Amino acid sequence: MTEDTTIDPSRYVVGRRAVFESLASTAALEKIFLAYGLDDAPLAAIRTEAKKRGVTCSVMDRRKFTALEKALGLEPNAAQGVMALRPIRPLTQLDDLLDTSTDPAPLLVALDGITDPHNLGAIARSAEAAGARGLILPVKFSAPVTAAAVKASAGALEHIAVARVARIGETLDLAKSRGFRVIGTAVPATARYDEADYSGPLIIVIGSEGEGLHPRILAACDVLVEIPMSGRVASLNASVAAGIVLFEARKRRL
Repeated sequence: MTEDTTIDPSRYVVGRRAVFESLASTAALEKIFLAYGLDDAPLAAIRTEAKKRGVTCSVMDRRKFTALEKALGLEPNAAQGVMALRPIRPLTQLDDLLDTSTDPAPLLVALDGITDPHNLGAIARSAEAAGARGLILPVKFSAPVTAAAVKASAGALEHIAVARVARIGETLDLAKSRGFRVIGTAVPATARYDEADYSGPLIIVIGSEGEGLHPRILAACDVLVEIPMSGRVASLNASVAAGIVLFEARKRRL
């Protein structure tokens, strides 16, 4: 498949949209693999963009391509006939995300207990689209940035910074000491999501729909917001809730 016999999912970008976004961004790519026998307009566009970037496109036997999908934990045909190999993903330093010297009011998103890579990808997509500077992920109890996460993000994880921290609670305390406000999503809450103050340096914390935010994280939040529900289902998927709150924040911050 590649010269490297070790499969590191974080080094692969899969799916047509994600690969094209990677090419369009400043992300470094080592090689693009195309499944043999596929040739259409979207793949032609990827080939053209890859040539501009000087990235080699290699046609891979369909059986080997399917085996690589399986090794990456993907369903058959999930890669849509294309995937890219990138260098080891560089993480952003927390201090860089908290720096307000060039942007006095950055928006960051911290995740607590988001272990599904598809949820991680979907939240990253909403965060990037809403103008967030970066994501803060805990080292433990968090989905890694895998090929599946990048695909679910529709390439957004190629454009948004990601920092890993040992403890989200301590990170929130540090951020607050530097002038950030922290808004968490939780039920019960202290305010509706459309009544909160989203101005200034801000971190929005998203927890899992099962456990929600952990007590240590709840204690670090300045405000807890909730989304009113009218149906019989008591909660939203974490990525859906994140999208609603993030775009409310964007509207208020414009």
